[in-house]
Amino acid sequence: MCKVKKVVLFALIIGSLLIGSIPTTWAGPAEEAAQMAEQWFKFFYEGNAEAMANLYARDASFWGFLNPFRLEGRDAIRAMYASIFKAFPIRAVVKRYFYVQVYDNTVVRNYYYTMTLGDSKGNVKNYHCRANIVYMVVDGQRVIVTHHTSLLPPSQ
Repeated sequence: MCKVKKVVLFALIIGSLLIGSIPTTWAGPAEEAAQMAEQWFKFFYEGNAEAMANLYARDASFWGFLNPFRLEGRDAIRAMYASIFKAFPIRAVVKRYFYVQVYDNTVVRNYYYTMTLGDSKGNVKNYHCRANIVYMVVDGQRVIVTHHTSLLPPSQ
């Protein structure tokens, strides 16, 4: 009887794996941060400031190249994105040269990108930048705690 139970249990586990009711892989910290980054870009293109702000910790800090000073807190970050989306209905980002560091549950993502912003009159400008984003688990949820962007120096 014990052997029959083992065979049935084994068959149930294999069957569950085959139909996908039990995940066969689990995302680690780097993969979770990458998924959040994809959400960030999706919300950026949609112009969804609320959803973007919810990717950040309540007390997150944001240094952006469009702002003269550091922003502190989710509400300030939400307001900043809302004003960008209103001022620039034309938006695009091309990211490149990723470098990802994982320290236990903390993920640091560094990359270069080109951001294109255009106003309602059709004035379009490209910005060549770099970014450093730190993801941590806060209250059981992975969030962005620090986001820093800056313009690249002009080429000589």
